[in-house]
Amino acid sequence: MTSLVEQERKLMEELSQRVHRTFAAAAAAGVPTDAFADVQAIADAMSAALPTHHVYDQVVGPFYDTAGLTRWWKVSRQAVSKKVATNAVIACRLEEGQWVYPVWQFTRSGTVRPDLVQVWRVLRSGADPWTGAMWLRAPQDALAGKSAVQWLTDNGSVDTVLTAARADVQRWAA
Repeated sequence: MTSLVEQERKLMEELSQRVHRTFAAAAAAGVPTDAFADVQAIADAMSAALPTHHVYDQVVGPFYDTAGLTRWWKVSRQAVSKKVATNAVIACRLEEGQWVYPVWQFTRSGTVRPDLVQVWRVLRSGADPWTGAMWLRAPQDALAGKSAVQWLTDNGSVDTVLTAARADVQRWAA
């Protein structure tokens, strides 16, 4: 298992290389220094994609928070709220009222995996967000002991997951 210190070192090396390439390309293209003047804003944008830490990390997390998601997506808080309201993003509310978004639902480009949204909407028809998120991460007998997230990551059929989710939603309603 890799430690956080080792992961940080790897990330810093990768970022250093990418930043160096970006600045070299900018210099070659004659980009003015002013383009990089707001170092704080650039650092904020780069760190927005880093997962935050919450008590629920062990079961459902890690998570992004709303501030991080708005910076990553380059959208307003209202745009994120609309996605939450329409169940287009998996979101859970902490006791303090803050929304968090499990990292595992996102592709590298920041889109929410459509297969997970399909399952999420079924789960939300009969369960609160935390129950739905925990269901997605818990081993399921109907999925050969894998979680729905792992099943779908391994290219398992979304129909199999939807069938299992619908069965549990019906059982919860009984």
